[in-house]
Amino acid sequence: MNSFNAPVFTQSSKTRLQLVPNWARLPSSITLDRVIGVAVDSRGFIYLAHRAEHPLLCLNPDGTLCREVGADVHKKSIQYDTSGPVPVAGASRYWLHGLSIDPWDNVWVTDVCRHLVMKFDPNGKLLMTLGVDGKTGCDGKLFDQPTHVCVVPSGEFFVTDGYGNSRIAKFSGKGEMLLQWGQRGTAPGEFHTPHVIVLGTDGLLYMSDRENDRVQVFDQSGKLQAAWPGLHSVDGLYAGPDGFIYGSSGVDGAFLRMDRAGRLLDVWEEPAMGIVYPHAVAVGADGAVYGADGGDKWVPDPASLSLPRKVYQLTPKTGPQGGIFKYISRPA
Repeated sequence: MNSFNAPVFTQSSKTRLQLVPNWARLPSSITLDRVIGVAVDSRGFIYLAHRAEHPLLCLNPDGTLCREVGADVHKKSIQYDTSGPVPVAGASRYWLHGLSIDPWDNVWVTDVCRHLVMKFDPNGKLLMTLGVDGKTGCDGKLFDQPTHVCVVPSGEFFVTDGYGNSRIAKFSGKGEMLLQWGQRGTAPGEFHTPHVIVLGTDGLLYMSDRENDRVQVFDQSGKLQAAWPGLHSVDGLYAGPDGFIYGSSGVDGAFLRMDRAGRLLDVWEEPAMGIVYPHAVAVGADGAVYGADGGDKWVPDPASLSLPRKVYQLTPKTGPQGGIFKYISRPA
């Protein structure tokens, strides 16, 4: 994980995120490990994706388990680090990544190591799979580590693709690719790890260009509308019901709130939040903030601190880590 020279986020909010203790109450048979996705549907159910057994879950509003989603579909795969000249095999896990809910409460998830996009109905039935399991490419049929899905009211949807490719692909509601844009780079309209894409209330698409330390804004035909620079390593984005854009920066352990002009309104970065690496964020209709904690701790490589580009190294840790957290905003 690399980072351009954007400043890290530090606490700058007039409110506090108050942790709701022991909110998630799951059966003893389920152990969360590296929670990387969270989303809220129109009925108030909270979905989470993580990388251990039972990887896609639906929770009731009170934090108890409602049901598992796609138990017969998900399977473990091996992660390969393709950043060097030769792929290096990593851990075997359930490598779910992006999680989102569409206007009809269908559930969308990406699997970055199987290179798949999957759509489930509100009852958990698999409706659509795009991509070929274990095969990479860059066209209308194949992805390379797709990261997230955004569905618009027309039924069309957009996929950030992702770690291997550097593009946004637009599809019809039936899964036919309509257009694609983007390539690896730092110029406007270019990407380095397009990580999450969400639809604002203004009809524009907001995409976290994570390794470029920015958010880029597009219309639905792929035309660049704005770029918000200086946003340090933003992993998560969520279009809140209040019209604001929420974000999370994992390496800084911070949650963000921005207006649709890119102005940073709030930064919540507090040890009391109990979160290590907020990989994703969601906001309920009541204003509650949900954080998906990936658990993995990334720290700057000391040798890179004096360089224009910092390199972040993963601090190894064994055993389950991370979790799902609920917060309520309170005056400071």
